[in-house]
Amino acid sequence: MSRQVIIYAKSIKSHLSRLSRWGLKGTLFEIEGVEGDKSIEGYLKIVDFLIEQDFKKSDLLVAVGGGSLLDLVGFVAATYMRGVDVAFVPTTLLAMVDASIGGKNGINRPWGKNSIGTTYLPKKTFLDRVFLSSVPLEQLYPGYVEMLKIAVVEAFSTLNGHTKIVEDKELSTFLEGWEFPPSDKCIEKARALKQTIIDQDLNEQGRRYLLNFGHTVGHALEAYLNYRISHGEAVQHGMVVEMELLGFPKKVQKKIISFFPFKSPFPKIEPELFKNILLRDKKNRDGRVAFSNVLNHNNKNFLTFMDPQTVVEACMKRNTYDCLHTRA
Repeated sequence: MSRQVIIYAKSIKSHLSRLSRWGLKGTLFEIEGVEGDKSIEGYLKIVDFLIEQDFKKSDLLVAVGGGSLLDLVGFVAATYMRGVDVAFVPTTLLAMVDASIGGKNGINRPWGKNSIGTTYLPKKTFLDRVFLSSVPLEQLYPGYVEMLKIAVVEAFSTLNGHTKIVEDKELSTFLEGWEFPPSDKCIEKARALKQTIIDQDLNEQGRRYLLNFGHTVGHALEAYLNYRISHGEAVQHGMVVEMELLGFPKKVQKKIISFFPFKSPFPKIEPELFKNILLRDKKNRDGRVAFSNVLNHNNKNFLTFMDPQTVVEACMKRNTYDCLHTRA
């Protein structure tokens, strides 16, 4: 008879009793469940525990926590005994709308985020919005940024090649209902939009590249700052810089930026070090930095490539602008 091993984040320990509603029960293993756990050491800690528990190929691994924990446990599941079944119980907004969908998992190294990983789908995902009911708004923010990213990607995919997208009214129609904090309806819509793209391109050969919007600069910031910046804040900065580099109309940039409830200055960077981190992105080609071509892909050419120095200068320009202007 198969068993279950439940890897859970320390912060949700008081909610573990809710797992019984889905028949999830078994041996428990607690970790912090933060970005710092996505490491070789964190990976081996879980693998060693599974070996100690005599975890079999027929058993079920269960991940209960936020995006970092799901990324880590998903990677363990993909590689332990060449693949074991895993179920996800996402407990943060970011995990619900992003990390639990699409099968991407992995661990970080000092020189890059998710630099070691696989694509491996969970057997089942269980949602319980009770986990969101008592958290501070700041903890919902990283997930909301991903939701807004998905909405923007969908808007431009739908209207690609149509100049009407530059009108406030057109963009507002696509962003209608994407308020903060998000409603249940908005969460379901974001999940459905991402799932549609995943169903079309699970292995990231084309359209799925669009979901990396904001992440080229965002991931580089996370690595540069040694993951002391939240994923949401990093991707928000990435979206702002990438909109400028991709040539988004100014009116559209302002409209999208207006949907961010929290705003902070772009971090100060050391140009050469930041450039070196940018150049480690796995999507790059021939020394040029890859970006999701959200604006002009016309259902092909989902990536566009830019000179790294141009990207660094755009980031430094944003830092200067943010430091000179008071942001609400």
